[in-house]
Amino acid sequence: MRTLDKQRDSSTFLSLLEPELAQHLAARRDAACGLWPDLTIAYVNPAWARFAKDNGASNGFPDRWREGAPFLEGVGKPLREYYRSHLMQALQSALPWVSEYECSSPKLFRLYRMDVTPVGQGQALLVMHTRLAQLPHAPGLAREPIDPTPYLDEHGHIPQCMHCRRVQRADAKHQWDWVPRWVERVPESATGSLCTNCIRTRYPELAKELGESLEPDGHAPSNQPTPQPRSA
Repeated sequence: MRTLDKQRDSSTFLSLLEPELAQHLAARRDAACGLWPDLTIAYVNPAWARFAKDNGASNGFPDRWREGAPFLEGVGKPLREYYRSHLMQALQSALPWVSEYECSSPKLFRLYRMDVTPVGQGQALLVMHTRLAQLPHAPGLAREPIDPTPYLDEHGHIPQCMHCRRVQRADAKHQWDWVPRWVERVPESATGSLCTNCIRTRYPELAKELGESLEPDGHAPSNQPTPQPRSA
């Protein structure tokens, strides 16, 4: 793996790509970005900012995802090491990595695929996100609690799954509810977590590390059938 000696900016990253691919990224419907070997952001395409704006991203989004910012700072703590290890493995092995993830809005279930491809003989990574599915949530799925107390853990936090965005009930640890208004505006007391179902079905490697059973428990993200365990 070689590192670039010249200035690292978006034009330098784009110079590592075929011109046709660079043009495709600029016109692409879905978000894409480039990463340097230290996993700082090298480039974001126009769809990146457009997706953030359309989905009500917070005012801190431009700073957190700007060129030169650490990519992993935008990933919830429960998943940072998972992403770091897979991104570095792709970079060092020169082999692509593919992973599926949920990024639902309050009204729509959305499933995406992330394709990570080494470029420039190990000088950078190209990360492309592609929407695989989008459909309304199932009727009756939503919960709209007036009082957040049933969701506050012993530290006064609301555990929210980093993947499916459900929140955990304090009085029934196995139960994770879909609360649309807490997806639209995350509570100040929320803390990043992972629900058991998402660990089992989307991150089986983490499930093995944490000793989680891979047997289904009936919880399915949004309105989708419980997906089968898959490798990242």
